[in-house]
Amino acid sequence: MIGIDGSIRAARVFHVLWHGERIAHDVAVRQAAICDNAKAGRFFTLQASQESIHATVFHAATAMLAPRARMMLTNAVTALDTYRRHLAHDLERGHLVSTIIGLQIVLEGLGALTLAHINLALSRYGARFAPYKRLLEQQEDTHHAFGCRWLAHEDTASIPRMAADARRYFELAVRRDR
Repeated sequence: MIGIDGSIRAARVFHVLWHGERIAHDVAVRQAAICDNAKAGRFFTLQASQESIHATVFHAATAMLAPRARMMLTNAVTALDTYRRHLAHDLERGHLVSTIIGLQIVLEGLGALTLAHINLALSRYGARFAPYKRLLEQQEDTHHAFGCRWLAHEDTASIPRMAADARRYFELAVRRDR
């Protein structure tokens, strides 16, 4: 069992995950709209639907752990807002591959890592979230794997640009000066 301080810390993590899932939903919807590959478009649409469900689960977890907390503005949420703006900029320019790197590779990969390190056994609510956690981990891994497969099929001439995009998104994701 975790105490009040532990509940607040856990709620902050879930709040950040909720924020990330909302970004993932919005980006996947827009990726589906700009993608000219029907099969990939269906994947993006399915992903958007799954991200909406993930956001609901994390929002519920946040509310359950910290019912009185209205807004948990953290450095991570601020960083995610910056990240969202970069993704939106790439979407506006129609750079699908850049957004795949930003969402499916970097953000989904970080989300999967975060989920993998959450120990639900420490919480009195852990048993309620354990089945969702496993499902969310599987879906996050699927989204990440899709991005990896997409990039593997890209033209080798675009590798330098993809590497630059990956570096830019990774640096945004791990910046500590906020």
